[in-house]
Amino acid sequence: MGNVTESHIHEDIHFHEDIHADDLTVMAIFIRNSHQMPSSIGVLVQAVLFILSFIFTLIGVSFAMRFTIFHKNQRNIFISLLLLWFELLLCRVLLWAFKYSLAIEIRDAIECNDACHHFGKCTFQENMFDPIFIAANMRYHYMYFVITTPMGILTERIFATILVKDYEKKSRHWIFCLIFLAQNLFACTMSVVTTTEGITFQVLISAVIISLFSSAVIYALVEYFNRQRLMVLEREHRTTNYTLSIRYQLKENLKTLKLMRRFFISIIAIIIAMGLANSLPVILNLEEDVIMTIRVYMDYIFHSNPVFLVPTAIFTIESYRKFAFNKARTTFGMRVESHKVDIRKLRPEVERETDTYFAIFERQLEGDGACRGKMRTGSVRKPKINTKY
Repeated sequence: MGNVTESHIHEDIHFHEDIHADDLTVMAIFIRNSHQMPSSIGVLVQAVLFILSFIFTLIGVSFAMRFTIFHKNQRNIFISLLLLWFELLLCRVLLWAFKYSLAIEIRDAIECNDACHHFGKCTFQENMFDPIFIAANMRYHYMYFVITTPMGILTERIFATILVKDYEKKSRHWIFCLIFLAQNLFACTMSVVTTTEGITFQVLISAVIISLFSSAVIYALVEYFNRQRLMVLEREHRTTNYTLSIRYQLKENLKTLKLMRRFFISIIAIIIAMGLANSLPVILNLEEDVIMTIRVYMDYIFHSNPVFLVPTAIFTIESYRKFAFNKARTTFGMRVESHKVDIRKLRPEVERETDTYFAIFERQLEGDGACRGKMRTGSVRKPKINTKY
């Protein structure tokens, strides 16, 4: 991987020589990663990943809209998470524009002492229209939105538990709108704080762990509450005043929580794995080049999130998995069977069919010839014409 901004990187390192590597701010790490110029192979890998991400985004949205095993509000949360990937696409476009302008500065030997461009010290008032600052806010907005998605899904299940009487009968779009606005408000606020207030990577990892741990605890509590309430209804159904819709909704809540359990755990595992991949090289005091290389490739993975998110949903949610396997078996199975057909085996049938029609045609000709012969020999009587006067 080439680095056309070597002088600036060394200047950055010299500027932070009295600061330990793991004390760098998140924004400074983002700027240093943005200074790395990808090789031709890196550009090709990014292009392939973005094409795959676009395809998997469409597949994920179609799956979510096709199946109604989850409530519409829950499906809308998943669809919004998938469609938000286009924010990462725009973020990458802005980063390419920044790299292009940076390459021009280096080529023309233009001195640039912008603290935001080289050290990650940005302010909202001065850099609000700066492409690199906008790209950073988009990136961290997406990151915080993903982190809060498990909490958003659980919030929807909490509403389903509270409104247990008729939740499945009514759409209640305001619940999704409320969750979506809350997620975006939190993500926007935290992204600006991250890019302007000098949050370190350790603080970010700690916040992520706390958020995911809280989501796991809330998930367990929601499942426990629904299970206990259903057990009470089944045990004391004769003395408890309830309707069948309440019992049905409680079973649906437990069914939904069970279906999303593996997917929920998988999302948490992916987030933790990406966080560890970024933090462990710093904790282990690896060389600077190794750390930068790992972060660049983790950046590729981060920007191609649908490539990992959609297959995870398909393999962990039973209905999605069965449909995908049946579709693949039908599509590829028919192709295999068509390749197995031997055309030579069809030729005798075609020939026999042709011979049959030809024999029928010959018999018809013979029959017509016999009739004409009888007419010539006089064996066929002429019809009598009775004329009445």
